[in-house]
Amino acid sequence: MSSTPTEPPDYVIARVQEALAHELNELDVTVTMTANGVFLTGTVTTKERCKDITELVQRELPGVEVHNDVGVPSLAEPDGAEELA
Repeated sequence: MSSTPTEPPDYVIARVQEALAHELNELDVTVTMTANGVFLTGTVTTKERCKDITELVQRELPGVEVHNDVGVPSLAEPDGAEELA
């Protein structure tokens, strides 16, 4: 069961975004708060970075359920040459 911070949601979101910016230099993660917890969206470079973001938000908002929907793009080489028509 998640708890609800006593601050207004806008303040909580700003505090989390500030922590992401200062501690992880992460500016492209969107933070949304609902009755079901905090939701994180965006794109980062590694799965480890996703984990770091989740841990930071859990530390900032203890007891609040964190839904990390941050993606990691595939940077794999293409399988072959691209054919142009």
